[in-house]
Amino acid sequence: MSIKEQFEKTEKLYHFTSFDTALKIIESNHLRYGRLNNMNDIHENDKIVLVDAKNHPTDKFPSDVLDELYDEIYKYRQISLTADDKEGDKDGFDLHQMWGLYADKGEGVCLIFDKKELEKGFGSAALHDRVSYDKTVDSYYISLSNTADKVSIEIRKHANEIFFHKRREWEHEQEYRLLRRCPIATREEYLFLGHALKFVILSSRLHNLDEVLYFKKIKNIKDKIEKTEKARNRGEVGRIPVLVYGNGLLDYALCTEDGTEELWNSNDGYDVLIVGENCELEL
Repeated sequence: MSIKEQFEKTEKLYHFTSFDTALKIIESNHLRYGRLNNMNDIHENDKIVLVDAKNHPTDKFPSDVLDELYDEIYKYRQISLTADDKEGDKDGFDLHQMWGLYADKGEGVCLIFDKKELEKGFGSAALHDRVSYDKTVDSYYISLSNTADKVSIEIRKHANEIFFHKRREWEHEQEYRLLRRCPIATREEYLFLGHALKFVILSSRLHNLDEVLYFKKIKNIKDKIEKTEKARNRGEVGRIPVLVYGNGLLDYALCTEDGTEELWNSNDGYDVLIVGENCELEL
């Protein structure tokens, strides 16, 4: 099977990160669950409203209920991935804002995982789904009538409503979220990747900025992949291709790092500019 055939056949999830972090992920074969209070969406930590018996906001909750509420929320960790948008015809690796915001302004890495392989490490306790994007996101109300025990149950029962809905201005992230309740709040939690990592993408932007550093990074990441594969006794060294995503004069393309095989080109889709049809050329 060619690399292109393998790429097209895989149901993909993407993770944008810095180059150094990508090396650590490849070496450890784990992704770390992040705390919700570290997310860049300020509404992530402001979705729960405390109300009295008449549904009016109140700050007169018993201290034990408040403590349990904040302890319970703090136990939830998440991993943010990016999915393809089939309806909008937008591939997850072809999101410039994600390269800019999460992959060190294009100098980082996009890791591609096989969704089915990744799901093997989720476990029954994890919730995972695409994030829904709505014009407004309603807060979730916790009533004064709840006891400390009931608060925990309520959060777990309505986890989807609380954690899988964001406002529409975030829809460009095409987020696929993995959520896990971690009973020991002080302990870091990790997702084992198994054989889920299938491709590693670098951006050609670095080549335009520093050609020497570009080829050095390609060598470093290929060496890291080969070293970790050998250490895990997988036998099939080189099973994780390194790809390059970049732009030419009128198109974007995804190719193998040696340029021998093109996997995708924007001329097949939405980035093509045709004078007189979807753009004007002023002379």
